[in-house]
Amino acid sequence: MVRFLAEQVQKTKRPLRILELGPGTGTLTKAILKVLRPEDSLDLVEINPHFCRMLRREFSHPNMQVHYTDLLEFSPGKPYDYIFSSIPYESIPEEVSKGMWEQKLKLCKPGGFISYYKYVNFNHFRCKYEKELVSRFSIDRTFVLRNFPPAQLFTLRIGQETALLQPQKPRRKKQPAKPRFMLTA
Repeated sequence: MVRFLAEQVQKTKRPLRILELGPGTGTLTKAILKVLRPEDSLDLVEINPHFCRMLRREFSHPNMQVHYTDLLEFSPGKPYDYIFSSIPYESIPEEVSKGMWEQKLKLCKPGGFISYYKYVNFNHFRCKYEKELVSRFSIDRTFVLRNFPPAQLFTLRIGQETALLQPQKPRRKKQPAKPRFMLTA
C-alpha cells in the first residue's frame, strides 16, 4: 500500500504531509513510518480511544501525531499529499460513507493520493459516490490474494478539479486502471 508514497518520498525534496485514517493497531502505520523522512509529517486519525493509546505508546516519529477524533470532525487546516484509509466502508451506511469521502477530498491536495483497501467483493461498491471517484481517479487497483480474506487495494490520484461535489457533464467514459494481481501481502 505504501508503494506510491515511497516513490513520492524519493522524487520530492519538500516535506510531505501524510494522513492515515483508521490506523487501528498500526499495521499500516509501521509500513508508512519505514519510508518517511524526518521532515515529513504523519497524522493518524483514530476514533477508538484504546487504539489511540496503543498507537501513542508503540510508534514514534519526530512529526507524527495521533488524533482521537471522528474523521468527519477532523480539521487540520492544511491539506495532505497522501491519505491512507483502513476504514471498513462496506459496513458503513452509504450516506455516512459519502460524507467520509467528501471529507477526504477536502483534506487531499490537488494532485495528491488516496490509498485504501477493501475486502474483495468483486467490484461491488456499496457507496455510489465512492464508485464514481474510483472510476474517475483510480491509477492502480491491486488484488492481494494471499490476504485472508482477499483484499483489493485502490490508489486514486485526485485531480485539479475544485467542483468534485457538483454533478458532472456527461463525457466519454474513461477506462479504469486495469487490476493487477499480487500474491504477497
